[in-house]
Amino acid sequence: MPRTNCKAKMTDACIRGVVEAIHASPTQAVVYIAGGASQALGMLMSIPGATNTVLEAVVPYSRMSMIQLLAQIPNQFCSQQTAVNMALLAYNRALKLSRPGAPVLGVGFTGALASTHPKLGDHRFHLSTRTSDRLWVSTVTLSKGLRTREQEDKVSSHLLLKAMASACKVPATFNSELTDSETVDECEQQFSEDQELEQIINGEICFKVYPFLNETQVFNEERKIILSGSFNPLHDGHLKLLEVATRICGNGYPCFELSAVNADKSPLSVSQIKDRVKQFEKVGEANYL
Repeated sequence: MPRTNCKAKMTDACIRGVVEAIHASPTQAVVYIAGGASQALGMLMSIPGATNTVLEAVVPYSRMSMIQLLAQIPNQFCSQQTAVNMALLAYNRALKLSRPGAPVLGVGFTGALASTHPKLGDHRFHLSTRTSDRLWVSTVTLSKGLRTREQEDKVSSHLLLKAMASACKVPATFNSELTDSETVDECEQQFSEDQELEQIINGEICFKVYPFLNETQVFNEERKIILSGSFNPLHDGHLKLLEVATRICGNGYPCFELSAVNADKSPLSVSQIKDRVKQFEKVGEANYL
């Protein structure tokens, strides 16, 4: 067998193993891509287990589609900031679609790859992943004329899957197929609990989940039964209300919702939110959103 075919078969097997590991992880994802990495969606969806991982995949390919997704006209459609914005939107969407308590992932990708007409600028793509405590972004500049559009799409697809694997905390050891002359610029930002809560107060993320039930119940129940309130303080009446609501509504994951920002009151501070969350932790019978 020619060496190139053997190498291709090894890469395909490695990719399949990575996707299987992603699907076996508890992480659920929303993926937004434009301008490349389209083969990644096929790889994710064609390997059994995709329903464990993929909550939604959107391709805002046209200019107007991207503007509507971002709710603004970006300075550049193919830029690091656009990829970061896409990943954040995907993360918030994943929070709303995911099983209660499941870790979620938002993926944003925007590329300017080989096309029918020669490009004046670089062939490049920007890739970002967002989880509850981590923002990662990468810019890859490819060598012009080295690959066909399909080959560039394949390289970007493999790197997107590798980024998803990292976010899902599963190994991805396959070769990225980049040459020594092709540049990769990566940066990462970690978030503390306080920073996550600040992002909720600022409206950057829609909510944070504190799971206090056992894991079996977290991942078996998809329907939420939510009781909202200020919980200042949490008392037996709140617990009884949710207990009765759960009994009336049938199967569901019981949740208490504490509003960090209320239209009729001043926003809670980070310390106030953390103090009120501790009440639920002591009870050990509820989940906080």
